[in-house]
Amino acid sequence: MADRSAALTVIKGGINRLRTKGAALNDSLYDALNCYVTAAKTVRVRPGTFRHADLSLLDATLENPTKGLASFDGALHVFATQTFDVPDGFVLHVLQHPVKFNSDGSIIPLRKIHFATPFMGFLYVVAEFEDADTLNELGNTFHFWLQTGDVWEANKVYKLGDIVSPSTPNGFSYQANRISAPNLSWAPNRQRQIGDVIEPTAYNDFYYTVVDTQGSNPRSGTAEPIWPLEDGAQIFEDADGGEDTTSSPTPTLDPTTAPDPTTQTRYNRGILVGGTF
Repeated sequence: MADRSAALTVIKGGINRLRTKGAALNDSLYDALNCYVTAAKTVRVRPGTFRHADLSLLDATLENPTKGLASFDGALHVFATQTFDVPDGFVLHVLQHPVKFNSDGSIIPLRKIHFATPFMGFLYVVAEFEDADTLNELGNTFHFWLQTGDVWEANKVYKLGDIVSPSTPNGFSYQANRISAPNLSWAPNRQRQIGDVIEPTAYNDFYYTVVDTQGSNPRSGTAEPIWPLEDGAQIFEDADGGEDTTSSPTPTLDPTTAPDPTTQTRYNRGILVGGTF
């Protein structure tokens, strides 16, 4: 029997498997593979990806160097336990087991990517690793939220927790952490002297240096001041219960309008603290 053809451009519906008397309807589909019906009643090939790189050849010393594939933010994302160059259009993410090394110093291999999808602007990945031959009570499957940041810039101030990516991608992102010991945290009714360096009880990326004191027994107040967040700004902390803050560097006073040096203020115990980044 000769095949009968029907133009797919006359399709009036989607898939219809209802039994009808007589011949099959030529304006509907009984089945469809790798295609879909548009609102204009035409049939289109299902969108998909095309193989354009063989990632197994990236490193001859590794067997299947990358695992998984996710499309996100205009690129194809792959995962590995160490860094190497990937073709244009691909982004490599390095995932490592918390134990990281076997007893012989080799990196614990990545076995499988179970799940990878965008979540809150970054990729959320569930990765399984091979069994480690070292003591491992953590298991082999771990969840990663791959936060990335802007490309690192020279002479730029970065705050605690900021994330940057290297100018030459290597599969890692880097987060700013503190490398020096914390300074003395503010506390009420503490003795102060010029040069003391104080940090707020809630970290705000600034520390504050005592630049002047008043009275014979200078000390901090009973309530933590509202710390200014401008470089060079100053705050006057009054130990008798008041405070005066400014959110910009203290201007230089005109000597012709400044009070006489012998003028006494109401309070004679306080600390003048200057903000330094």
